[in-house]
Amino acid sequence: MINLKLTSLNNIILIISTYLILGISGVYAAEENNGLFDPFQYGAKGDGITLDTRAIQTAIEKCNAEGGGRVYLHNGCFISGTIYLKSNVTLEIENGAILKASNNLADFPNTISNYPSYTGEMITNKMLIYAEEVKNISICGRGIIDGNGDQWVEGPYETPSFSVRPRIIHFRACENIKISGVTLYNSASWVESYQSCSNLVIDGINVDSRANKDIERPRFEVARGRNCDGLDLIDCHNVRISNCNINSEDDGICLKSFSPNELCQNIVISNCIVSTNASGIKIGTETAGGIRDITINNCVVYDTRGDALAVMTVDGAKIERVNISNITLRNIKGTAIFIRLGKRMRYYRKDVKFNQPYLKDIMISNVIGSEIGAVYCCSVCGLSDASVENVKMKDIQLQFVGSGNLSDANLNISEKESSYPNGRMFGSLPSYGFYIRHAKNITLENIELSFLNEDQRPAIWCDDVDGLYIKALKAKAFIQTPELIRLKDIRESIISESYPMSFVKTFLSLYGDKNDHIILKDNILKKAKLNIRIGDNCDRSAITEIGTIK
Repeated sequence: MINLKLTSLNNIILIISTYLILGISGVYAAEENNGLFDPFQYGAKGDGITLDTRAIQTAIEKCNAEGGGRVYLHNGCFISGTIYLKSNVTLEIENGAILKASNNLADFPNTISNYPSYTGEMITNKMLIYAEEVKNISICGRGIIDGNGDQWVEGPYETPSFSVRPRIIHFRACENIKISGVTLYNSASWVESYQSCSNLVIDGINVDSRANKDIERPRFEVARGRNCDGLDLIDCHNVRISNCNINSEDDGICLKSFSPNELCQNIVISNCIVSTNASGIKIGTETAGGIRDITINNCVVYDTRGDALAVMTVDGAKIERVNISNITLRNIKGTAIFIRLGKRMRYYRKDVKFNQPYLKDIMISNVIGSEIGAVYCCSVCGLSDASVENVKMKDIQLQFVGSGNLSDANLNISEKESSYPNGRMFGSLPSYGFYIRHAKNITLENIELSFLNEDQRPAIWCDDVDGLYIKALKAKAFIQTPELIRLKDIRESIISESYPMSFVKTFLSLYGDKNDHIILKDNILKKAKLNIRIGDNCDRSAITEIGTIK
């Protein structure tokens, strides 16, 4: 009887013990599978010394294998070589945590890829965080991803820069991506690049990768440039970039195309603040395929050495439907607006043919800027056999530094068809406001132009334009300025409701032997000594004046 009771009691204890063990194991299993994967559990030290690549990668692999979740970096500085994000994985860097690139270049190997590199080989060059052909990935948090760029101040230096120094982020052919909150700091090359990706959101990030921070000093006085573009989109679709603060050593936000068979399209850039040691917000320079349906609005560009806003095709790209609005500019050492169709024709892929480029349907409105480059005016330039088409600029107020002289006003500007494109490429230009050449259907409406220092150049200089419409232009002049507007070989033009803001010798001068159907209508010329001046070999009947107010 006693033995039976003891046996029963033992069975009960065994059952309870088994239940407790299974229950505790179930709790631990639940904790491991609740979607949070901590690299500390896989051997990470986070001490700023130990290489934690393997631990972080293991956490990523486990997260992916379990169906997705978060890889959580916290309470430490994690040194790493290249890590590879997988589908359904979020990499979160907590406030106070740092993910930092290793000092050893061998920790960033070139990776075999299904897609060609910048120079056409089927590899991907160096980067800290990489993803290819994956879906539903994110990088978030309030922590820092440190590219450790100072490690490579002395080189190596080659082209492209990321063939020898790592980028911070590089994603290729990925879908459903979100980058938010993090600070991308001190890159050794391009800060972040996204190539052939779709459904990409970049929101509220901070890019701080600029060794030469003082825009008033020589460009590379502190350190040699490392080609640290702030953000590059290459042949991407359906992208929203918003609420970002970008301070970069090279161009701030760039849209590019490497392949003649691909394109960047459906891109929105909004509510961003940009300052750079090169250009601010830029379409180009690499432009092989297409770039279309682009909206850029509510942005500030300041303390920038190159061009504030640039739209260009020079490698065969077809660019169309670009809308830029509500932009504030300050202290731009290059120029405010640069639009260029050229024919540099550089290859980025093997065994491909160049496209026949075009650049058309550009709208720029509600732009206000001050302290714009001394001798580099805004320009809209195509080629004699390839015009820029359908550009409308409206509600623009720009204050230039000025200092141009009469000799600048008579400069003969070379075509420079194959030169590297930027607002400085032509050197000093013959006008201080806008220089427009080889273009069709150009509209300037409600434009106000002025300068801080004496400038003896015209406000606007147009050469070889079919369809030029200037309405409500208000522009400052100097008493020695030969004319406010200079036209050469202009067909089908109306200039109306415009006036000089200060006294000027002549309102408009006309040159060339290919002018036709030019109308001056309802202009207020009380401050112009002469309304029109006709140059040698120019047909006076090509221009008609109506309703002028003196």
